[in-house]
Amino acid sequence: MNAQQQQKSANGSGNNQNKPGGIEGVRHFFASVGERIRSGELRARLQYFLFKQTQQARESNSLLSKYKYRLQDDWPTWVGIGCGTAALFMLFSPEKFWFWQIPVVILLTLLAPALFELPATLSSLFGHTDQQHLVGQVITLTHPVVDGKGRTALDGREWLVSGPDCGMGHKVKIVTLDAKTLYVVPDDGSGRNY
Repeated sequence: MNAQQQQKSANGSGNNQNKPGGIEGVRHFFASVGERIRSGELRARLQYFLFKQTQQARESNSLLSKYKYRLQDDWPTWVGIGCGTAALFMLFSPEKFWFWQIPVVILLTLLAPALFELPATLSSLFGHTDQQHLVGQVITLTHPVVDGKGRTALDGREWLVSGPDCGMGHKVKIVTLDAKTLYVVPDDGSGRNY
């Protein structure tokens, strides 16, 4: 037997490690998250996410307003989820659960919209893009940022810019990005220039 066959026989079938989501996939995920934590990227993303949410709290597309609209527009769905979950609890333990069924229905009705919004929120916070190498770069704005919105050209591409108001020609640092928007803060003078 060669070394590869011995390793497969020692580890079981060996197929589970090479499949996406197998042991190697989990190791890669945790290594990637660890590297992002060490580089400070996740901290910067979290800080900017919190900044963005506080700024949007005044606007109609904040997390709180999304929750409010989801609760109001789809309330029969949320009540149904609460009642269905309470019914399952009653099915498995009726003598212990009968007193708690109304509070559980109310609690789940109020929590369900937030729980269903959670994956989209986490995806926007921790999503990885092909342009991730731009995070941390200091760039010069080609257009001003007014009322927190602007645009700039970078790497032969036009980007939307979101951040504090700055004039054209100001240097800003990219703290995070998504598919089409760079989220920036004014540069303090200690970054890589591009």
